[in-house]
Amino acid sequence: MEHQPNARRSPGFTLLELLLAISIAAILLIIGIPAFQDFGTRQRMDAAINALHGHLTLARNAAIRFNAHVIICPGDIRQGCTGSSDWSEGWIVFNDFNGDSQYQNPEPVHHVEAGLEQMVIHSSSGRQNLHFFPNGSAPGSNGSITLCDRRGPAHARKLVISNIGRIRRDEAPELDERYCPPASG
Repeated sequence: MEHQPNARRSPGFTLLELLLAISIAAILLIIGIPAFQDFGTRQRMDAAINALHGHLTLARNAAIRFNAHVIICPGDIRQGCTGSSDWSEGWIVFNDFNGDSQYQNPEPVHHVEAGLEQMVIHSSSGRQNLHFFPNGSAPGSNGSITLCDRRGPAHARKLVISNIGRIRRDEAPELDERYCPPASG
């Protein structure tokens, strides 16, 4: 009988195999993390534009449904409309029974939105409050609300509200950097 050496090997990894696997995982993480963060930023922008578009549509539909003057403006129930073009801290949608463009109790509130994180939102300076009439129109000059995130003006988006109440989406790369500072470093 011939004696064979023990040919059985341990099922573990060698140190070289382990270092190689860790190096490959590190390279994949270095490449993947920025792409994943950019994906998250794009998703936040899409969610923000969808939310605001939905609330503008809600205001217009409420005006038609209730045959009422409905306002959407930056602010909240406690302070009413802020009179500012900065929508970053949130907005309210309400029926304006007395026509003063300010929320007072007991005017029905259709929606209150808190500010959206990591988003700068501004309306055109002449149209801080958007008014929808019972026929669905939004008279005055065309209004726009611009949304910007940390990626800067090149990735800014806006909603444009026409006099007849139509709401459309657009890009806004010409946005003034005061309202959309580019990302640093």
